[in-house]
Amino acid sequence: MIRGITRQFVVFWLVGLVWLPASVAADVKIERATLKNGLIVQVVSRPALPILTISMGLEVGSRDDPKGQAGLASITANLLTEGTTHRSANELSEAVEFMGARLSASASSDYTTVSITALSRDQKTVMELLADVVRHPAFDKAEVARIKNEVVAGLTAEKDQPGQVASKAFAAALFGDHPYGQPASGTEESVAALTRQAIVDFHGQYYLPNRAVLNFVGDIRLKQAKKLAKKWFKGWQPSPGKRAEVPLPTAPEGVSLVTIDRPISQANVVMGHLGLSRSNPDFYPVTVMNYILGGGGFSSRLVHRVRDQQGLAYSVYSGYRPQVDTGSFSVRFQTKNENTRQAVTSVLAEIRRMLSEPVSAQELEEAKSYLVGSFPLRLDTNGKMANLLTFIHMYRLGDGYFDDYLARIDAVTGEDVLRVAKQYLHPDNMVWVVVGQQDKAAIQVPSSGE
Repeated sequence: MIRGITRQFVVFWLVGLVWLPASVAADVKIERATLKNGLIVQVVSRPALPILTISMGLEVGSRDDPKGQAGLASITANLLTEGTTHRSANELSEAVEFMGARLSASASSDYTTVSITALSRDQKTVMELLADVVRHPAFDKAEVARIKNEVVAGLTAEKDQPGQVASKAFAAALFGDHPYGQPASGTEESVAALTRQAIVDFHGQYYLPNRAVLNFVGDIRLKQAKKLAKKWFKGWQPSPGKRAEVPLPTAPEGVSLVTIDRPISQANVVMGHLGLSRSNPDFYPVTVMNYILGGGGFSSRLVHRVRDQQGLAYSVYSGYRPQVDTGSFSVRFQTKNENTRQAVTSVLAEIRRMLSEPVSAQELEEAKSYLVGSFPLRLDTNGKMANLLTFIHMYRLGDGYFDDYLARIDAVTGEDVLRVAKQYLHPDNMVWVVVGQQDKAAIQVPSSGE
């Protein structure tokens, strides 16, 4: 046990040392190989420190949850680290702890990630554990029941969190029958109804080598990584077929108002509309535009107007969430119930100003400077780099992403910002969700153009 604790300390300490300066961060070399079963192996070699992250990304997420089975992808991912057919949950935990490693698995809307970080000298054992977790989860009945109960308890608790209530109501109203409209973690009813067999079948259907990418970041070379991958994944059989197409949701026409009455002093408000997919080339000017509007923290227009000038909210921000099929744009804030209408009016005014007035040269340069300057922070640990490699693969962004991101952000002009604002901001066609004391908030749908 002492050895495991010591190793864990060393791993965490070394992880904290990994840092890349801006001049080096964009110069990322990705080496790649593809196994016969379709599994893609990617390596970013960082030999300076004896630490290694191995991360597998799988093309399956809550987007793939069958109708009425919301939470299935999330539950499946959560159970991967709760025992395999070769190791009980306790044995797996002890093996990870003994190496001082960190093992995790989670599902997002579009993909699932299974990751482990440890000292590079333990790479063989680490690879064996990762392969066991991905390929041979036990889905033990007792563990299934325990995880389901924990998730249901969490979902019950979320009903007392106005922000969570507002977010779920917004997604449901905006995306409708599209899987993005279902809570990724499921509902109390859908999770309680999930069976072990449904989880086993889901794993068998989607956890396939030709739907996966295996990333190695750290003290390792492609030759070593490929050898490890072949040893533990060569018997993993692929399956033909592509990801199912899902009809895109219909964009809102006019304002759709959702009100949820709660006895709270602060109204939680989410207002927005459909956004854009991550593969859209306008993602870069949209990112700059949104930073100026509400994504830039204290330097954004929304914060300046709604918080600083009018004192209506402590925090207000906007953001685009690009995804595989389509994404969303939303503005989120909390305000006193009595100030809800004024705050909504102020937010709409700032959105319309983005549509009608060019941004200043100072706003543009500050936005681009921050986005370019902060980019290396997305690469400064092995774990972050491995996650980004999966992200790039899942959204088909290409090997040039690291250079393209910086160049495309830097190339954005004021004219670009105005163009995408007019194209991707729709203040007259939105979903509004207000969770609060409705008699005090007294929110109303405005007439067109109000």
